[in-house]
Amino acid sequence: MRQRPWDEIAKEIDASISDEAQAFSVIAELAAGMFPNGIPDLVKVTWADDRGPHADAEIHDPRADAEVRLKAAEERFRTLVEQIPAVTFMAVLGEGKNEIYVSPHIEQLLGYTQDEWLSDPFLWYWRLHPDDRPMWNDEFARGCRTGGPFRADCRFLARDGHVVWVHGEARLIRDELGRPHFLQGVAFDISDIKKAQEILVNEAVQRAKMEEELAIARRVQTSILPRDLDVSGLEIAARMVPAEDVGGDYYDVRPTKDGCWLGIGDVAGHGLDAGLVMLMVQSATATLTRMRPAATPRELLCALNETLYENIRQRLAGDAHVTFTLARYKVDGTLLFTGAHEDILVVRPDGEHFLRRSPGTWLGARPDIRHVTVDAALKLEPGDICVFYTDGLTEARNATHEQWDLPRLVDLVVKMRAEPVAKIVDAVFQAVQAWAPVQDDDRTMLVLRYTGR
Repeated sequence: MRQRPWDEIAKEIDASISDEAQAFSVIAELAAGMFPNGIPDLVKVTWADDRGPHADAEIHDPRADAEVRLKAAEERFRTLVEQIPAVTFMAVLGEGKNEIYVSPHIEQLLGYTQDEWLSDPFLWYWRLHPDDRPMWNDEFARGCRTGGPFRADCRFLARDGHVVWVHGEARLIRDELGRPHFLQGVAFDISDIKKAQEILVNEAVQRAKMEEELAIARRVQTSILPRDLDVSGLEIAARMVPAEDVGGDYYDVRPTKDGCWLGIGDVAGHGLDAGLVMLMVQSATATLTRMRPAATPRELLCALNETLYENIRQRLAGDAHVTFTLARYKVDGTLLFTGAHEDILVVRPDGEHFLRRSPGTWLGARPDIRHVTVDAALKLEPGDICVFYTDGLTEARNATHEQWDLPRLVDLVVKMRAEPVAKIVDAVFQAVQAWAPVQDDDRTMLVLRYTGR
């Protein structure tokens, strides 16, 4: 047999001492919690032996001891049942007896005292909500057939009339011959749980409704984007990436015999309402440019505003507005434009660049905007790049809430000016995505290069 070294034995002794110390610490904490005012006298925490100091030596009646123990057990059981924070109940069913019991907690639950509840064996049924009685009856019948347990969530009407949601569980106890002997069960107040469930359900419904609306808005927004970007004298590339909650960005290219109409805008707000307003802008612009091809951008924009104002302010009773630029391009390089949107960026082949403010005001906010709407003009030379965009690009924020901002857009376009416009669009969207991976607004860009006649 191996002789154990002293240091190994010492470690075990230290460990046992440490365990005892830890156990003593736990017991001390429990005692402090049970007796915050200090440990009381022994008689207050133990049960005295009423038989006297020589009780063990005395001869006593075993039946009397059994009755005492039974009575003490019954007292402890009743105390336990009546202290449980729930309603316990029992009904004797066999041998013609009609004994029932309900714990005093019924008064806290429904406002009726224990005596009131026991004096009327059918009071529970009359206080059961009428709409829940069929369900309760079906579940009760099933429980009786199977012996339970049967359980149900039902509404009860308290004494003062307010509704209490109760979860009840019961079991049918049979005697040795299989006959129903008694019914026992427990009931809990679950009103708070039901309220929480109702809130969660309502939130889920609202979330599903919002998601459905956003899906519709996203489908509308993307389905009406132009597919034909073939315009004489222009190399065109465009992209629009909706945000999760859909902003209301819009761009359009409508070719004509001598050039095209260009439009870009952003509806204030998000969701289905913004999508509807954006759809109005697109459909009204398409109609106006088709019916009045010789009109100026100012004339069409003022007519568009009248339609939007009536629809938004009067029919929809809303307060949305639209920032929008409408431009008329002709094959000789003339670009006539108006509206109130982001500055137009023009980059020359040699890198020279400038920004042009689009003159005008918001659409849909006032019934008449003719006095504040004017046409401005640009003369594009071969190789010039013209960039239209929405604030979803320039105002994209990174993790420190810093905007990507217009100077970065200008620098990138100047750097990429010799590349095809499709590559310029790709580079801008990649840079913005890297800067702000979380997209909280639509991102839209329309880039054209004038190639000459």
